[in-house]
Amino acid sequence: MREQIKRLMGLQSLDRQLREMEEKLATIAGRVTELREQTARDQVELERLTRESDEAAQARQKMERELAESEARLRNKRMRQNLVRNDKELMALGIEVDSLKENNQRLEAELLTMMESADPRAAQVKALSESLATARQTLATLEKEIEKEVEELNAQVDQRRAERERAVGEIDKSLLSRYEVIFARRHGVAVVRAKDGTCTGCRRSLPPQLFNEIQREKQPTVHFCPACQRILFYERETE
Repeated sequence: MREQIKRLMGLQSLDRQLREMEEKLATIAGRVTELREQTARDQVELERLTRESDEAAQARQKMERELAESEARLRNKRMRQNLVRNDKELMALGIEVDSLKENNQRLEAELLTMMESADPRAAQVKALSESLATARQTLATLEKEIEKEVEELNAQVDQRRAERERAVGEIDKSLLSRYEVIFARRHGVAVVRAKDGTCTGCRRSLPPQLFNEIQREKQPTVHFCPACQRILFYERETE
């Protein structure tokens, strides 16, 4: 049974290496994914701001044309005022002139507002465009840098998995199943040393009789910590 525990210890070492490699791969992938998603969000925002800017520019151009046309009509009305001698017609022209002046003032105010709002939007578009260009360059560099690292890690993972397949073939299936449950529940620590009457996994004291049984050279059975359920082994201190 001690041989089985030694094999479990070797398997635990392999499993912990595999877990670390897989977590590292996930971290690398997460960094790339996060940067890609942020780049995609920035692109959507840039497109929205650019669309708003284009629409605002079109609206401003339309209003500028409307103002120019209104000013031309106003000039024509004023010219007619200088030519008309009929009081009734002159009064009517005066009303039209006043109306056109009010309309022009309104258009000028709206144009001013549009121009004022265009400046910060243009600054946002510029800043976001520069940020997006930098993010894309960073992403391209990161993908290039980690490509080799990911390839090497995947090769190591494949090697460890092959080693694991060979290792599990030498372990009792029921013991292996229990080990895998404990490994998953106890954060990668399923086989631990019993030392000075204590489980080194959870630091709890073991029943004296159990600790004595674990110390036997020919251990007839596998022992588990009563507190944390980890598999226990005993190793004598060397001088």
